[in-house]
Amino acid sequence: MDKIKILTEKHSFINDTIFKLKTYLLTGNRMLKNILYPVMKFDFNSKLIHNPIISKSESELWNPFDNNENWILTAGKIENLRIAAKKINGIEVKANEIFSFWKHIGNPNFGKRYVIGREIREGCIVPTIAGGLCQLSNALYDAALNANFEIVERHKHTKVIKGSLAEQNRDATVKWNYLDLRFKSSFDFRIEVVLTSDKLIVYFKSIQKNKIVSDNIIEFKQSNKLNDCYSCGNLACYKHNDRSSLKNDIETTTYILDEKWPEYETYINEHAKPSDNYIFSVKKNRLVNSNRYTWFKNKPINARTTQFQGLFRFFYSRYAQKIKKNSFETSLVLDKKIAFAAAKKINIDSTHLVISQNLLPFIYETGVLGGRTFDVLMTRLPFEFLHENLNNAFNNYPESKTLNDFRAPKKLIELENNALNKARYIITPHSEIAKIFNNKVIKLNWHIPNQTKLNFRGNKILFPASALGRKGAYEIKRLAKELNLNISVLGNAIEYENFWEDIKTEKFNGNFEEIGLVIYPTFIENQPRQLLKVISNQIIVITTPSSGIDASEKVKIVNINDYDNLKSVVKEFLEN
Repeated sequence: MDKIKILTEKHSFINDTIFKLKTYLLTGNRMLKNILYPVMKFDFNSKLIHNPIISKSESELWNPFDNNENWILTAGKIENLRIAAKKINGIEVKANEIFSFWKHIGNPNFGKRYVIGREIREGCIVPTIAGGLCQLSNALYDAALNANFEIVERHKHTKVIKGSLAEQNRDATVKWNYLDLRFKSSFDFRIEVVLTSDKLIVYFKSIQKNKIVSDNIIEFKQSNKLNDCYSCGNLACYKHNDRSSLKNDIETTTYILDEKWPEYETYINEHAKPSDNYIFSVKKNRLVNSNRYTWFKNKPINARTTQFQGLFRFFYSRYAQKIKKNSFETSLVLDKKIAFAAAKKINIDSTHLVISQNLLPFIYETGVLGGRTFDVLMTRLPFEFLHENLNNAFNNYPESKTLNDFRAPKKLIELENNALNKARYIITPHSEIAKIFNNKVIKLNWHIPNQTKLNFRGNKILFPASALGRKGAYEIKRLAKELNLNISVLGNAIEYENFWEDIKTEKFNGNFEEIGLVIYPTFIENQPRQLLKVISNQIIVITTPSSGIDASEKVKIVNINDYDNLKSVVKEFLEN
């Protein structure tokens, strides 16, 4: 009871008002000093990006001692760290200049999208806007000590959080703006801040390194039992909030979904919880009447959309096609807008995300994946492998004007590779993609349409795509010439006018009863929907691993760029 009485008195309305008045005076005093003795704000740069790491600090993001009630403060802290990390990650500090924490973070109290996190105030953990930034200042101070930098200003916490750097006397509390962390070095260095799913990591990089005077002997201090506003049970305290509305099962998954695939809809229906959240790129309406984005017959209650960005992409994509702009480059620009909007709609209590691949690199770029695990719904090959396949095709057919269309910039390739490396699981029905991520793949079955019993089998040969280089059009053209074949063609696009020359071709009329063989020597195929229709009709298919379909009794697989084998397999079928 004595403890409750002390806490109640400490956090009374009067004492809280006095505390705020003190902060205003101290803040004003620091502002004056900053005018008289200004410090630099350093730019983001990449001059030192490839320099060796000279110092590192690593700390846990999630507190294993949290309960279901105070856990939300830790989730808020991590959201604040995501925002703050972007303001420091990649800056390069000049020699003999002072680095100031608040100079780069700025005032966190207004317009910065910080949320309520945990702050240590007068010996208690209390909820406050931008709470938890001390974990970043702790890590920066720890890294500065490891690098033997000169510490210009540092303040200790009044209480020690179990498992934190304060236990090692390597902490640095900050409070806008009168409690700052400042340090400097005799040489240029770079700061990098990374949030993994469970750790905050700070790196310093430089070509130089200070000589460590002596081994750092870490003094571990006894952890104090913390007074926590969400678990202390002190209902009389001024700071106490009503706990009746807090969720018991507060951790959720957010599904960030774009183009609908039946395989992924089935997977989500089997794994999602009622409390999970959904972010869709666009919802079907009078303007968008396509089923491409219509997920689920019964729309989830916890659903949001990036409606403005989704509608913009829907109509601009059609406009880009009319003026013959590169559709792939256009899609990257529009996907980025949707991804950035979706990142802002993720609830802070979402500890796990499931993300459509086309949005992944842009969402990774925003930093919202820090402190979270995530899975990826793969909708195509990774850019790096996509480019490799297209380069192989272009080496064979340099006259093609379409094989250079699908090219992502280097930065985007790096973002996607980093995100895919950190993903927990890769989810896909595509066999070629599954082989790339063999150790962490969740392999789904393709959704095969209901089988149609054909009355008879025709003798026509179907090429189930447009006459484009990436789809294997040059191989089909060569086969038709050498084996004197007539070809039914499914798509409308074509490499160039009069591509087929004197080869007999016809537009496929949709009647599979006329088809006896399907040849598809593709270099790129993300969704083999037409092949799945063919398979449901029990027609023989000759294709490559790039189709994403496994070999079977009806599916013959030949390697990409192996024309002789392709020709041999086709001849064998025709002769039988």
